[in-house]
Amino acid sequence: MKITQVQTIPIGNMRLVRIATDEGITGLGEIAYDCHSAVVAFAIRQMSLVGLDPLRIEAFWDTMYHGTFWRGGPIWTSAISGVEHALWDIKAKHLGVPVNHLVGGPLRDRVKVYTHFGGNSPEACAESALQVVEMGFQAIKTDPFRSSDGTLDAAGMRDAVERIRATREAVGDDVDILIECHGFLNPATAIRVGQMLEEFSPFFYEESAPPENVDEMAKVAAAVNIPIATGERLYTRYDFRQILENQIADYIQPDLCHCGGFNEGRKIAALAETYHVRVLPHNPNGPISTLVGVHFGACTANFEMLEMLRPDHRPDQSAIFPNLPTPKDGYIDVPTEPGWGAEVNEEALSAYPPDA
Repeated sequence: MKITQVQTIPIGNMRLVRIATDEGITGLGEIAYDCHSAVVAFAIRQMSLVGLDPLRIEAFWDTMYHGTFWRGGPIWTSAISGVEHALWDIKAKHLGVPVNHLVGGPLRDRVKVYTHFGGNSPEACAESALQVVEMGFQAIKTDPFRSSDGTLDAAGMRDAVERIRATREAVGDDVDILIECHGFLNPATAIRVGQMLEEFSPFFYEESAPPENVDEMAKVAAAVNIPIATGERLYTRYDFRQILENQIADYIQPDLCHCGGFNEGRKIAALAETYHVRVLPHNPNGPISTLVGVHFGACTANFEMLEMLRPDHRPDQSAIFPNLPTPKDGYIDVPTEPGWGAEVNEEALSAYPPDA
């Protein structure tokens, strides 16, 4: 089998990678939504994939990562990730099995998912949180902070606390509330407001310090009694090593569209497993990324749950992928169809031209 065509197709906030072969099997992957589609398309063209064997996935990854002088992300590792997804899809379809069956098979038949809520007041946050719980989610995330310089004054801290207080009162004690900081807070501020939020039992405190300063994150972790999460802006197992060796994070969040792909995510998870750290893939991306995450969750022992967009945030994509995974009671069933399990409406997809 040989690769005959490689396309990158922008669809709203989704960046699709589509690879065709001479045996009529087509594979789908996804580039992280925040990478400019044309830039990553250029990077993929530099890989010269036409004519290569799509079944040799590890050889592809090793060549494209270790054989490249300028390593790291986000552009190059996102390009690698999107292609790698498509190669797994091709291989699994060629063998007639779901992707997770190629790496040991499922540990679980459904995976837990979470999504986002928000609002500009405590009342709006509570209302938004109830809306997503009614959609079937039992874990919800928000960024309650409004900081442009790393600090919050007393009023800003009270505002963040009241948003979470209102949310907890609205959804009750059994819904997981995840707190996102986006690395915008300095350590002193993250510690002060984090301690104020402890009474609401947040599931985690994400990017409580900028990802480039591990020591700052360690300082927050030592002072706040909330589990620490990080990793959405780290790439490959090499970036996660210091976080894990220093035992700073309780949860890591590799983005399977950024970190090097499905199998690199599994290698990161295996490294984390030796430190008893759980994995929640970062996924503000489209449906192929979600399916990749679902298969990852099915076959990864220390998987915790998967981030995903709210179903009502992707109307343009549901027409193209008519069997999108839908949460039920906070979980998504693991697909049993070959490959990722994505059904494609070719007529709807044809409305979106590929990058030149």
